[in-house]
Amino acid sequence: MNEVRRKGRPTTEAGATKGAQALDRGLEILQFLANAGGSSSVSVLSEKLELPLSTTFRLLKVLEKSEFVFQDPQLGWWHIGIQSFTVGAAYMNDRDVVSVAGPYMRRLMLLSGETANLAIRNNFDAVLIRQCECQAMVRMCAPLGSRLPLHASGAGKALLYPLAEEEMLDLFVRSGLHSFTPKTLTSVNLLRKDLAQSQEQGYTVDAEEHALGLNCLASAIFDRNNNVIAAISISGPSSRVSSDRFKELGELVRDVANDISTALGESRSKKDHA
Repeated sequence: MNEVRRKGRPTTEAGATKGAQALDRGLEILQFLANAGGSSSVSVLSEKLELPLSTTFRLLKVLEKSEFVFQDPQLGWWHIGIQSFTVGAAYMNDRDVVSVAGPYMRRLMLLSGETANLAIRNNFDAVLIRQCECQAMVRMCAPLGSRLPLHASGAGKALLYPLAEEEMLDLFVRSGLHSFTPKTLTSVNLLRKDLAQSQEQGYTVDAEEHALGLNCLASAIFDRNNNVIAAISISGPSSRVSSDRFKELGELVRDVANDISTALGESRSKKDHA
């Protein structure tokens, strides 16, 4: 019996490799545009990604066809397209914590007078996924998607302290405890002690450990299965978020985190993560 041949170009290992490479380069373009504020010229993209100009333009045209990017007809620059937003919105809509936390973040911002942040863990970083800016002239603000080190930020440490010690130590080893300021905790023993205290009090303190002049207090948010899924924090200049206010503000952040966890169906009693 004769074998029925499939229509179209046969798949080969070389073809699959070439397709994967094109996909990888296309994703690099999208990531570069995101980090560049959403737009760039084709020449800059070609130079920064070390791709031939013709290849860069061809990839942009493929992305344009699917509306992941579009070209400004006057200046010729390329911008993030509507389909990129659609994919990002689908990611956000799939996470109840983002919508549930909104009103609580605003309350936290009003009560503390500082910017409230929501972050989730991605590999070795805390990623900012929502923010409620305060109205102070000098305030903390960062673009959504910004990454913070787990060991040297309030939100990052809040995502760490509920973890089992073995998992926590594995993260330390694989990520490395890099120093960002003279106050960054780069000793495993000091960091373990700091996280143990954080778990006992229910909130973390970042006292200029990631950026000089910036302090942050954060607490973990738990889902209905009692797993840590996010962290909520407030951050502001050390002149306002001063050490004499750490306890007051830390307990405020902890209480708001508890309220969000309860709204998500988390079942542990307050005292279990206070």
